[in-house]
Amino acid sequence: MPSSHPTASRPGMRAALPHQVTLAACLLALGACTTIEVNVPDSGVRVPERFTQVEASRSSHATQPDLARWWRAIPDPTLSALIEKGLVANADVRIAAARVREARAVVTQAESALYPTLAALGYAGRTQQNEAGVQVPSQVQLPNAIPGLPVTLPTLPAINLPTPQVPKLPISTYSGYGFAATWEVDIFGARRSDAEAARSAALANEERLHGAQLMVAGDIAANYIEARSLERRIAVLQRTIAEADRLQRYAQGRFDAGQATRYDVDRVSAQVQALRGGTAPLQTLLQARLRRLAVLTGQTPDQASQLPPPTDAAPADGRAIPSALPTVLPSDVLERRPDVRGTAQVVRARAAQLGSAKADLLPRFYVGFLANDGRIEIGDLGASGRFTSWGAGLYLPIFEAGRIRARIRASDAQLEAAVTQYELAVLTALEDVENAYGTRRALDQRSAQLQSAWQTADLGARHAQRLFDEGNGLLQGAVEARLTALQREDDLIQAETARALVTVALYKAVGGGWPAP
Repeated sequence: MPSSHPTASRPGMRAALPHQVTLAACLLALGACTTIEVNVPDSGVRVPERFTQVEASRSSHATQPDLARWWRAIPDPTLSALIEKGLVANADVRIAAARVREARAVVTQAESALYPTLAALGYAGRTQQNEAGVQVPSQVQLPNAIPGLPVTLPTLPAINLPTPQVPKLPISTYSGYGFAATWEVDIFGARRSDAEAARSAALANEERLHGAQLMVAGDIAANYIEARSLERRIAVLQRTIAEADRLQRYAQGRFDAGQATRYDVDRVSAQVQALRGGTAPLQTLLQARLRRLAVLTGQTPDQASQLPPPTDAAPADGRAIPSALPTVLPSDVLERRPDVRGTAQVVRARAAQLGSAKADLLPRFYVGFLANDGRIEIGDLGASGRFTSWGAGLYLPIFEAGRIRARIRASDAQLEAAVTQYELAVLTALEDVENAYGTRRALDQRSAQLQSAWQTADLGARHAQRLFDEGNGLLQGAVEARLTALQREDDLIQAETARALVTVALYKAVGGGWPAP
């Protein structure tokens, strides 16, 4: 931070004001000056101009989807409703929001040190001292015999002694009111550095909130997509079992008519039983995804409910995922990612803390003022008066056993670690985007190939069934062809699910939603 010097006072100003007022005025002028310098290490990360996995044709001609609320580009009102609910009710989001409120309160506390502290005071009391002196009995009883002598004296009367009189102290009362003001004049910027550190920490907490919102939106979308995928896979499996049951009954009828062997019937029965065993695991996975959606939206797991059935407007499958991908530059990603922006704010906070630690080696200046109006009464005597007191002070550390310099070294190491953490966040962000783009492109190709394979297998199963019905084919061939076609359809569903999940990961990688505060 650049250093500056106090402005010289005008001629005659010192002669017109008392010495203390002149000093206070100089301290006020010095309050905006600082001589603390902090050198932040440069990040050694080289940011590329573009991502290598983005196709040139797509980056130049594709329509840019809205990144602020990327889930709204998916025509599925159920998904949008779940995400909007999770952004409000999710526990992680609420915790992050509380951390933001806490950090903002800390900013107010840190900034309060830049201003004078004013306090009003009032008091009243009453004092009474107890009686003082030696307690002497009022009567003394003399003995009627003297030990050691055989003579007995006549009984003597008691002698009354006078009680000593001790003077009583008067009751005193006192009361008063006034106010006091103190201020540490931040000449070298220590308190401003503390305030800057608090503000940067608050911004970092806001970025953590944005990161939590981004993660919750992505997790809800991922679990919803997987739940819909499991529903489709269960439906395909049920159709497969129904088709296998039909073929089993047909094989049993052929066997009863003497046109098939027991081996054919047993083989079809074994395949039907194997298919039925695959239903329970898929149902268990579906319920787990529904319970996870309940927790992500702030509900208990037992409140998990079934999803509404898909419609033509909201097919809830791979067709609902937009084919156009966001085309961003690496520099855009670094400006949008909450983790990158958050670590940058942490670097600023650590730099400000280092400046505050260095300022502890320099003098501190204080200004104080006290005004009081009071009265005291002692017995019948009373007095009242008012007084004011003000002045300036100086604090300069001389011997601290290395505490201040140790704090400086610790703050410097924390700053270096924060810069390294920022570099790691930048590299991770670039890696996430490159991986998401590359994986999405590969899954696009795989989905297209599996779509063609499923259509070919389905057509082959129909031919095999027709040949068997006409008596020109074997039962086992028809069964296996149908099962193969249904397996290709299941593979296609899983590929479309993976494609949808990596699309969600891409939106998270580019930092979709929530601009910088």
